[in-house]
Amino acid sequence: MSACRLKTTEEQKVAKPNAAPKLPVVKQNKNEQHEYVAQMTFVKYLDDGDYFQLLARKGDSTFSFINETDTSRNLNRGDRVQVTWKDGTITIPGDNDAEMPAQLLLAVKKTGDGSVSMFRRTYGKKLKYTWSPDEEFTSSYLDKVYLIAEYYLTKTKNPLLQAAIKNRDELTYSIESRERNNHSYKVIGIAPVGPNGSQIVQWLYVGEEDDHIYEYDLPEDKLVLFQ
Repeated sequence: MSACRLKTTEEQKVAKPNAAPKLPVVKQNKNEQHEYVAQMTFVKYLDDGDYFQLLARKGDSTFSFINETDTSRNLNRGDRVQVTWKDGTITIPGDNDAEMPAQLLLAVKKTGDGSVSMFRRTYGKKLKYTWSPDEEFTSSYLDKVYLIAEYYLTKTKNPLLQAAIKNRDELTYSIESRERNNHSYKVIGIAPVGPNGSQIVQWLYVGEEDDHIYEYDLPEDKLVLFQ
């Protein structure tokens, strides 16, 4: 990628909504005022739909909460949280006022650091990234890819990346679009930056439809799901 633009996270902060979109009508069930409390693992915020959501995982299940409460957006993927919610309904704009059941977030409290929070504290550097001028990525999409690359680095078993993180060497990655077996992916090439420049040591494929992360196994020419 010889003709690339360079961005750092000093320039590309994680996007926070400046103005709320047209929200659906949120109703609490009059006949069900019971509050639920559970210890969960934070997954991510979803702020690009008709309403804001917070996703959290408990065991093998992922829960989606209507989020009109956590406006700080200061949780990182993997953080342990205590979630309090009630059952209710939402009315989706433009859907003939159809109502659907929803879980309404009442409160969320961080109870422990996850891998991303610990990585930011110990590594202490921003990742840099490049992409081809032929690609048209929005700022919010670049922020999304940044979070994916950062999360991968907190869990990677690649010895070269582990060494770079331990030594607090600069890390950079490239972003490009690619088709494989009739599926669309965003491909991330991660490279430590050394005295002689950077050389990609790990390719990641990110599914366009589900955001699943796959490590590319070069010798076997196959994708391996990253857990």
